[in-house]
Amino acid sequence: MPHTILSYSDKLFTPSESFIPRAYHAFETLRPLFIGHDRKGPTPPGFEALELGAFHGGLGETGFKQLGLVGRELRETLAHFNPVAIHANFGKSGAYALPIARALKIPLIVTYHGGDATKTSNTKDSRLRVYNRRRQALWDEAALLLPVSDFIRRELLAKGAPDEKMVVQYNGVDPEKFTPGEKENVLLFAGRWMEKKGIETLIRALTKIDPAILSDWRIRLLGDGELKPKLLPLLEAAGVKAELPGWIPADEMPRHFEEAAIACVPSNRAASGDAEGLPMVCMEAMFAGCALAATAHAGIPECVVDGETGYLVEERDADALADRLTKLMSDPAATRAMGEKGRARAMEKFNLNIQSKKLESLILDAARKAGTIS
Repeated sequence: MPHTILSYSDKLFTPSESFIPRAYHAFETLRPLFIGHDRKGPTPPGFEALELGAFHGGLGETGFKQLGLVGRELRETLAHFNPVAIHANFGKSGAYALPIARALKIPLIVTYHGGDATKTSNTKDSRLRVYNRRRQALWDEAALLLPVSDFIRRELLAKGAPDEKMVVQYNGVDPEKFTPGEKENVLLFAGRWMEKKGIETLIRALTKIDPAILSDWRIRLLGDGELKPKLLPLLEAAGVKAELPGWIPADEMPRHFEEAAIACVPSNRAASGDAEGLPMVCMEAMFAGCALAATAHAGIPECVVDGETGYLVEERDADALADRLTKLMSDPAATRAMGEKGRARAMEKFNLNIQSKKLESLILDAARKAGTIS
C-alpha cells in the first residue's frame, strides 16, 4: 500500500502548470493527495484532490493563510490520510504549507520554479506578504528545497537559503509524448507574449533576417499576451509573415514541436526580477528533435549546449539572435543534426521517468529522516 504525501498548490491544476501533477508520473511507493484552495482545472486521471476551504475554523481561509491557523477539523481531516510528508510547489505555497507541516509533524519539501526565487516582490523584506515574512522560517524548517535548475539554486543561495538543504531537481518531459516527427522548415515560438518570454527580441530579430532566407521558412508564433498588440505591427511593417494560432491546448503542443526544425526560446529577466527556472519548452523542443535558438538566460545553458544542440546568445540581443537563426535556416541538414543531438541529451538529463523517480526518492529520504516512514 503506497504511503500518502500531501501535494500543496494553492491554485490547483492551473492549465499552464501541468508539470506539477506530471512530476509524480513514476511514483510507486508514494501517492500524492493534492490540496489547495482555488481550483483552476479538473483533477488529472488517477489522482485525488481535496479543496481545503470547507475545513477551516472561524477565521476561514484568511486565518489559515495570514495567521497560519490550522483548525481541528482541517488537522483531523488531513491526518486521516496518514501523510508522511508534504510537498509544495512554488515558494508561496511552501509558506502556506508550513503550518500544516508543523501541525501534522511531517517534513516539508518545497520546489522552487522561477519567479518565486527571483522576483523582487518575493526577495525583498516585507511584513505585508505571507511568503516574505515566513521565508526565513520556511528555509529553517523545510527538510528540502528543490530548485528546478542550478540557476535557481544560486539565486536562492544569494538570498540566504541554506545550501545544505538544496538539491537541483529538474522537471521532466515524457519521451513518448514529445518525439521527432517529419521535420518541416518551421521556426516555432511557444509561450506567453510577455516580457520574461523575450518575444520582443525574437520579433526584432526576424525583422533583421534576409527576406530571401525567411521565404523558405514558416514562422509560427504560438500564444497570446499583453505584448501582442504592440509587437504585431513590427512584423507587418517589416513584411514578415507569421502564423499566429494563439493559445494552444497542452495536448496539441507535441504536434507543433514534431513539425518544427527550429524552436526559439529568447527569454530574459523582466524588470520585476522575474526569471525562468528552466523553461519546459526547451526540454520539450529537444525531445522533439528541434534545434534551439535561445538566450543564455537562467537555466537554459544547463539544457542547450551552444554550437552542439543549438545556439545561445545574450539576453535581448536581437542582432545576435538574427545571426544564429540565419545560420540555422541556411543549413537545414546541420540544423536537423543539432536536433538529433538535443534529443539524445534530453533523454539523458530530462527524462520524466528518471526525474520522477528521483523526486520520489528525495521525498522518501526526507520522510525516513523525519521518522514518518520506518
